[in-house]
Amino acid sequence: MQTTPRTKPHRDIARLAIGAGLIAFLLPLLPLYGDGSGPFIFSSGLPVRVLISFLLIWWTNAAVVAVGILYLKWDRVGVAGGLFLAAAMTVAIAIIQLVTPTAPHFGRWQTDLVLVLEIIESGLLALAAVRAIGARATDNFEQDH
Repeated sequence: MQTTPRTKPHRDIARLAIGAGLIAFLLPLLPLYGDGSGPFIFSSGLPVRVLISFLLIWWTNAAVVAVGILYLKWDRVGVAGGLFLAAAMTVAIAIIQLVTPTAPHFGRWQTDLVLVLEIIESGLLALAAVRAIGARATDNFEQDH
């Protein structure tokens, strides 16, 4: 497959989104839970229903990013940008919601790692959204002129 001037920006957008999707997918699998020794969520003895609910909540953004990448592949850049923006806003709201109850725990590596990874995820999604929406606007401008 040859790279055309139009697919090059799409690849850059996809790379940003894939990075954010990987963070969203791997974050709940990190050994962050428990008394500080860092057991995996699967070894914490929770019932299967709770584990499924936990993973569904954490992996919602990964699913939205995956759908956005599919739309990007189908050359629906505006829709992909909207999905990336929605996911970025969701992560940003989650960060704000997480800061208040975890403020006394700043300095613990688990708390700090989750916040840093979510900030990186939100930043990558915001960059992907801006580039996708900008690419869509450029495509519309070129069609009009």
